[in-house]
Amino acid sequence: MALNHVELKDFINALKIGICRTTAGSNPVFVFTNSAFSAMLGYKKDELVGKKVGDLFTEARTFKSLLTRVKKHEFLENYEARLHCKKKGESIWTSIAISMEYNAKGHVEFLDLVVEDIARQKEIEKDLSRSKELFKVIFDNSAAAITVTDKNEQVIAWNPFAEQMFEMTREDLFNKPVKDLYPEREWRKMRKLKIRQKGSLSGIMTQVVKKDGTILDVDASISIVRDTQGNISGSIGILRDISKQRRVQEMLIKAKMEAEEANSSKSLFLAKMSHELRTPMNAIIGMIDLTLDTGLSDEQRENLKVAKDAAGNLLRLINDILDLSRAEAGKISIEAIEISLPEIVRSVCRGLQILAQNKNLFLSWNVAADLPAFVMGDPVRIRQIIINLVNNAIKFTHKGGVTVSVSLQARRDKDCDVLFAIKDTGIGIPKEKQGRIFEVFSQADDQTARRYGGTGLGLVISKKLAEMMGGRVWIDSEDGQGSTFNVMLRLEISTSVAAPPAPQTADALPVEAENENIGQIRILLAEDNLVNQKVAQRILQKRGWEVVTANNGKEALDAIGKARFDIVLMDDIMPEMTGVEAVKIIRIEEKQTGLHLPIIAMTANAMMGDREKYLAGGMDGYVSKPIDREHLFKEIINLVKQRKDA
Repeated sequence: MALNHVELKDFINALKIGICRTTAGSNPVFVFTNSAFSAMLGYKKDELVGKKVGDLFTEARTFKSLLTRVKKHEFLENYEARLHCKKKGESIWTSIAISMEYNAKGHVEFLDLVVEDIARQKEIEKDLSRSKELFKVIFDNSAAAITVTDKNEQVIAWNPFAEQMFEMTREDLFNKPVKDLYPEREWRKMRKLKIRQKGSLSGIMTQVVKKDGTILDVDASISIVRDTQGNISGSIGILRDISKQRRVQEMLIKAKMEAEEANSSKSLFLAKMSHELRTPMNAIIGMIDLTLDTGLSDEQRENLKVAKDAAGNLLRLINDILDLSRAEAGKISIEAIEISLPEIVRSVCRGLQILAQNKNLFLSWNVAADLPAFVMGDPVRIRQIIINLVNNAIKFTHKGGVTVSVSLQARRDKDCDVLFAIKDTGIGIPKEKQGRIFEVFSQADDQTARRYGGTGLGLVISKKLAEMMGGRVWIDSEDGQGSTFNVMLRLEISTSVAAPPAPQTADALPVEAENENIGQIRILLAEDNLVNQKVAQRILQKRGWEVVTANNGKEALDAIGKARFDIVLMDDIMPEMTGVEAVKIIRIEEKQTGLHLPIIAMTANAMMGDREKYLAGGMDGYVSKPIDREHLFKEIINLVKQRKDA
């Protein structure tokens, strides 16, 4: 259905990118701007109408160049220019696209501009440039020999200090087998260290051979470089003359600090990779679940359960690494909303009881009655801390069980100190090894890591999250006597007058009802990945529901226009038209009809804030991939019930 003039104007005003129209000629003025463009520059919309376009450009020649190029090519895109903001002395970088609008006589009547704020992009480019310059300075001026080898272990690059150390020229070093830099006996020792399997190794006391045959004692650090497929593409070696150790150490410490700052950029890469990892994981876990529902031999069923557990462990590791990366980069924001601590503890422990029961352990919890009825805090992060610590306690406990206690340690007019204590009867941790458990990828000792598995990231993430909320984490433990992980948080007391929920214990829990049968429903599934489409379709059909599929947002709109559906499951990243774009159009059309079609975002975008983004964009529910079938069913049932009851 085509949009009328009012709807089109509302649609343009709702866009998050700047849209404006100007007169033609050598000195154009604004005749229309959308809300995003005026807000970008700090103006009200009516302040820009009639204003000369050239007055917004920080450089007049830039504006003249832009007009010249538009007249020559009739269309211009990705033209970067700095525009004045209303606030005196401020300006921003923008990317501008311009097209000409012709009248009935074929003359140019208007110029249509699309303007995007690229200030952040410019900052990133500047940071990258500075990083490259810094790396070159360090590489060229480092007081340590740095050598780079290819996959065949031949030297392909080195810094000036390497030539100085080995007293060799470019001709001597280029394509030289790296093993020829070491005495034969030292090279054999290096091989036994299995650096290629470990990835990197530092603090290697060894020797190298100078051009004249002189043996030089060095402290070597070797790092293996891998390509995007994980194949070894070469290595980087740093060799330090031990006689100059102090001076070289200072240089490397400085370089390390700079590298750690630059390392925060990995969070952007990991965030993008999250979507790509979850998409195949959804297909793997979904297909395993579907196969487990079929007739299988005992051996086949056991094999698939092992595969599903492994896939689940991989997914948890992906989530942990992403959480740790965001925490280290400061990308996690802490919410402060009204929450009930008894309800959070109850729901977490109920969800984890099955893990304890599978090991014949008890899991009990108690919440002090003198806690405030409600406090202000981040429910997601508090829940995450408790889950991590209880999971850890269950893993290292073989007999007895785990107790979660929440108590009030201090109360003031506006806030209070709350202690979460997770106590287990497990293996305990010796005093001398307790300091290691909160280090990245570390457990109490190597034997524990081999026996129990895991990466140790859960404790590190819990500690970082608690500290981000102004709290702290510590452990009380004795070897063989169990452990108690303590989390102290200072939380603001809510002024809500609602009645406090009754403290819950493991012996006083209501029994949850099974998902009620909502009868036959018709579902539209918009998913471009054919494997994931097939998985979701079969999951829903096994429930007895009818499923119609669409490969992108455009096909979804066409299907909705031709038939009636009870609910829509909408992926986001799809060709031709994304799920978010499709939902915007659906909601605009519904303003005319007064109807409302429930839509659930079903996407591999599962970073912090994604759920809120989709709900704010017009979705009614959110399910992340890999799909949790029970969660998906509950979302569908709740929304269909709400629609029927309305």
